[in-house]
Amino acid sequence: MVAITAPGSIEQIPLVRYPKANADPPAVIPAIDLLAPGAAAAVADACGSLGFFRATNHGVPAGLADALEAGAMAFFAMTHQEKLDMSGPASPLGYGSKSIGSNGDVGWLEYLLLSVGNGSVVGSSLPPSLRMVLEEYTDAVREVGGRVMELMAEGLGVAADERAVLRRMVVGIDGSEEMVRVNHYPPCSCLLPPGRDCGVTGFGEHTDPQIISVLRSNCTGGLQIMLRDGRWVPVPPDPDSFFVNVGDSLQVLTNGRFRSVKHRVLAPEGMQSRLSVIYFGGPAPSQRIAPLQQVMREGEQSLYREFTWGEYKKAAYKTRLGDHRLGPYELPTVAAAAELAAK
Repeated sequence: MVAITAPGSIEQIPLVRYPKANADPPAVIPAIDLLAPGAAAAVADACGSLGFFRATNHGVPAGLADALEAGAMAFFAMTHQEKLDMSGPASPLGYGSKSIGSNGDVGWLEYLLLSVGNGSVVGSSLPPSLRMVLEEYTDAVREVGGRVMELMAEGLGVAADERAVLRRMVVGIDGSEEMVRVNHYPPCSCLLPPGRDCGVTGFGEHTDPQIISVLRSNCTGGLQIMLRDGRWVPVPPDPDSFFVNVGDSLQVLTNGRFRSVKHRVLAPEGMQSRLSVIYFGGPAPSQRIAPLQQVMREGEQSLYREFTWGEYKKAAYKTRLGDHRLGPYELPTVAAAAELAAK
């Protein structure tokens, strides 16, 4: 990795350059119609193999997503001080620019990170029109997440009367920790020497700690995921679809059947900004995170030691983005299996 300094547009900061994704033929990102027969099996297969898929036929009106995109771009066009005055500095909620968290991670972006529990945006003085569309959008995407979690449970073979087991941890529960992150990545092609096979980091590689993440972006690409063999592959943007990430907590809840996906964003190299909106579905801080009995086979042992969401979130805030956050919670059988697989 090579540190570089960005001139101008969003102040001078050190950035990190990564090699671009491999030039091999692009991986096929599973596309799943959420209302189609067989959707549950397809969701389970995608979450087990990649930890990631593209969701279509999701029911969120295109006009709602477009209105949020327009409102967010208008917000990010304001002066730095105006944005801070409206949202406060990110700690962790609020408006942030370049610094991601408090442990030294940086990227070529600015963002809003908001709590959206109980159907409202909490603790922010956003423009009323932006607040209103954010709340309406979050309500719609929350239902997408809930539907996906029910399909996940069905695909795992959970009995019909218990298929809301994952959804109930997030949707409609007092105290569940739902957040929305709005990321804005301005173009930075001026930073790149011609002909170099590298890109400027917009958001560094990481997994999401929550149960589920649901992302939508505009037409500008940059998102990449890591395959199981360690290759990075680009995810073509599709504003008409949502992209679903398996989070660390879901990996534990399924005892490793689903795997959280490592992903990152490279800053745009053309003339257009990238804007993405991510809904994070997290449980209440007291929620016990351990393999669900509904998915465990007779005699199957847990691969992870039990923790609460509050404990895991607190630990995650002390780490760097790229750290293996689940490592301290893996039982010795996991390390032994990984060592055996590497031989």
